[in-house]
Amino acid sequence: MRTLNEIIIHTAATPPDWRSGQTTNERVAEVRRWHVEDNGWSDIGYHYLIDRDGTVAEGRPIERPGAHVRGHNQDTVGICLFGGYQGSASDEFDDHYTPEQDKALRELIEHLKAEYPSIKKVSGHNEYAAKGCPCFNVQRWLKHKKQKTSPMQSKTVQASALTAASGAGAGAAEFFGVLGDDNQKIVLAFSAVIVLAALWIMRDRIKKWARGVK
Repeated sequence: MRTLNEIIIHTAATPPDWRSGQTTNERVAEVRRWHVEDNGWSDIGYHYLIDRDGTVAEGRPIERPGAHVRGHNQDTVGICLFGGYQGSASDEFDDHYTPEQDKALRELIEHLKAEYPSIKKVSGHNEYAAKGCPCFNVQRWLKHKKQKTSPMQSKTVQASALTAASGAGAGAAEFFGVLGDDNQKIVLAFSAVIVLAALWIMRDRIKKWARGVK
């Protein structure tokens, strides 16, 4: 078995509805035909291909070097995503691929790294060539965790706001009975500040959620 040090991600550059109605294996067979009949290669260039529904298919046996990045095939694993039609290197993953592909790709990467501990690097084809492939920035995508919860459903956001607001209300009620008019005004002002702070925290967390930060 060859030593594997890196995973390199690619795009098939196919429209979202490419060969609609066919199975994943049939689509993989077409890519294999491109590589064997059109390019004259011995087999499909990629080791794994991920379909739009998240199905992971095997391509060239992983024991053999692929044919996916010139000068970087001996110690790498090539993974190809169906999609990416007319994409560019500055695009986002979500511009071309599905949530199912996102999940499947992350799981496949983790599986490969666990099975082959020598793999320390994950990159995109566009890091080695002046190409758009795989039509997103792999390093940025790796840092951006998916499966986000909506702001209105986030228990963390709700709990932060409710806790702060409840604390402010309870504090004001407790002191109202024993303070004079002037002191009550001070307490009300202080409570308003706390409530505003709670709302600001919720606003900040919603912004972080939108950026994918948990």
